[in-house]
Formats: sequence, C-alpha cells, structure tokens
Amino acid sequence: MKEAINKINNGIEEFNKRTHKQKEIFSKIANLASKDKSKSTVFFINEPNLFKEVIENFGPILDSNKAKSDLKDIYEIGLHKETGALIISNKGATLYCLSPKTKTPYLAKHIGFCVYMPGIGIEFVNVGLVGNVYSGKVVLRSESACTPSFLFGSQRCNCAHQWNSINELAAYFHKINPPKVKNGKEFEAWVQKQSTYSNGKHLFVKNKNPGFILMHLDTQNGMGSGYTKNEFSYDLFSRASMRHRGEYSAEQIDKASMWGGFEAIGLTPDPRREEDYLGYKLTFVILDFLKTSKDIIFLTNNPFKMEHLENNGYKLTRLKSLGMINLAGAQEAIERHDEFHHLDINGKCVSFEKELNRLKKEIRRLTK
Repeated sequence: MKEAINKINNGIEEFNKRTHKQKEIFSKIANLASKDKSKSTVFFINEPNLFKEVIENFGPILDSNKAKSDLKDIYEIGLHKETGALIISNKGATLYCLSPKTKTPYLAKHIGFCVYMPGIGIEFVNVGLVGNVYSGKVVLRSESACTPSFLFGSQRCNCAHQWNSINELAAYFHKINPPKVKNGKEFEAWVQKQSTYSNGKHLFVKNKNPGFILMHLDTQNGMGSGYTKNEFSYDLFSRASMRHRGEYSAEQIDKASMWGGFEAIGLTPDPRREEDYLGYKLTFVILDFLKTSKDIIFLTNNPFKMEHLENNGYKLTRLKSLGMINLAGAQEAIERHDEFHHLDINGKCVSFEKELNRLKKEIRRLTK
C-alpha cells in the first residue's frame, strides 16, 4: 500500500509541474495574440520553438525529439481571440465511411480537437468534414455526447437517432463509387487521393452538393455536466459521464424528470448555460478555427445553440432535428420541450425514415 501511495503522490507532483509550465506558456501565447492586429478570429502558432513548447505540454503531450516526423506537419495550434481558448488539432485523416442505416459509402475528413476552454476545462471534439465546407450553404449538426444512447442504443432519448440522421444525410448527398482494386493497400491509396489539405483547407474531389460538418462534442456528455464553477477541469469527460450516470439514476430513484434529475445531484440543469452560456460557445470556436463558410443550415432544436452562432457572425437557416421519437423516448421528448425549451419536440412519435426524407427534401430545397 505504501508503494501505491508513493506512486499517487509522485504522479500528482509531476502533474502539478506540468500545469505550472502550462500557465507560463499560455500567458506567453495570450500576450502574442493580443498584439496580433489581423482580422483573423484565431491566432495560429507557427514559431517553431513556441509550437514545440505547446505540443510537448498541452493536448497530445509529445516529445518532438522522439518523433520521427515533424509534428508541425501533423498538428495545428491556435488561440481563439474572443474566448481565449487554446486549440490543438490534428490535420485530419480521410476515411472511407458507411452510413449507419443504409450502408451508403461516402468520404469524411476526420479531425480531433483538444480545446483548453477558459472557465470550463479541457474539451475534446471530433469533427467530420464531408464535401466543400468553405463556400455556399453548409449543413451542420453539433451533437453533445450521450453515452447511453451511443453505447447501448438507449431509446429514452433521440441523441443517437439524430447523429445517425446527419450521417445518412452526408452519405446521401455525397455518395461515392469505390474503385475495384486488388487489395486493401490500393484501396487506401485511392481513399487518400480523394482529398487534399492546402492553405488550411480540407478539399475533396468536386461535388456540387452542400458540404456537411458532423461535430461531436465528446466532453459535453449529459448537456455539459462536467462544468464546475470557478474550476478549470483537466478531466471533463469522466466527471461529466459520472454526473450524467448519477442524473439517470436520480430520475428513476426519485421518480423525477430530467430537470429534477440534475437538481437531485446538486447541479443546475443544462450546465452549458453557466457563465453566460459558456458551454455553447465551443461550436463557433471550432468553426472559426476551421474557417468554414458562415452560411449554415443548422440541424438543431436548441435555441441556445442557435443564439451563440448567430451572435458570432454565422447566418443560420434552422431545420428541426428529431432523428426518431418512439414510445420509449416520448417522455424525455416532452421534458426537452417543457423544461429545457427545445423547439418542435414533444411526445409525438415519428419514424426515422419519415424524418430523414423530410430533411433530404428541405436541404435540397434550400440549396437549389
């Protein structure tokens, strides 16, 4: 037991040293960004020594001397000027994908974002880009994580259905015909040739249909339950997940609604609303970093998601996103409307196919 105690103590001490170093580096970056007079919403870090300091102490925490590749070819780093968020992302990988329901093939550029968000903590976001997301109308779904729905297929909410819907839509508008090749190596070589990365843009082989942004906010499990006032959290994911699990238990043990489940464990319902709705700012931070089109077809029922995109220069055309509502999810659908003020959602059941066809028609109409 003494050995275990020593390991814990030593590990915490090493962690404290790193956080002290992070504070020094962040102050240096913030000072440089404050002097940047360009109109860019993000101050990108290109100076080699500063880049090296960040990549070794934030995000992936990699030793540049041990890496066989130049890590500047693999990662990007920037500071979002308005929010002060430090963002580390990889430069993406092109994936051959199959949609979840119809198994329609399409290509997506997958990018991971580690965001040091002042006032909250370390957020992680997975983004898939499909088609041209830099001009014209672009379709966006910004999905907060829901482990019960995605991991176990829980039907008490419509989260996974909404995510499946945006995947199906991206595949429908960007269906590809994969080549007939001899082996997997040739197939992967073909996949990689279907997109390029140039001047900060991920470009696919031309397709006239609207681009899609599939944004999954991993650390905002349970409506951003990991938020703690006045603390910068280094592990939002596990904290949010355990609080969300507790909220689920509280609903059934106390016979409470979603709102009551949050209050039962001592949380303000939908912690994303805290500190001037800080949790809702993550979406436009990522879009600003990517420098996408600001003309967005937004699949959402949440008025707060809309408000914070619009307040930061994005032009929105909103489409309701139900995914599917069945009897198992009808009660939560009512609570989302009555307690959380989400739009166009109630206990009325609707099939996945009907909703998907509606969205196809609406998107075609809006992008003619």
